[in-house]
Amino acid sequence: MWLKEIFGVFSRKKIIQLLREEGSLVGEHFRGGRKIYIYILKDIFVQVMFKKDDPVEEVEQLQTFSDLNQLNSHLEKEFKAAF
Repeated sequence: MWLKEIFGVFSRKKIIQLLREEGSLVGEHFRGGRKIYIYILKDIFVQVMFKKDDPVEEVEQLQTFSDLNQLNSHLEKEFKAAF
């Protein structure tokens, strides 16, 4: 759980570097016509939106989830809000 506290200190650029080097891309989905990437690093899930929907571009939005249940709950709310 220490990882989530570190995310509050690191810059977005450092977080993305850490995700790319140590984490795994586990999925992608679309919201409002935008592509959202979901990574896992140890026990933390991170949802990332990049400028131009391109993972080599700068991070536009970043959201962390402490476990799979929290991520699933968030994704269900997004899905329901779309209708």
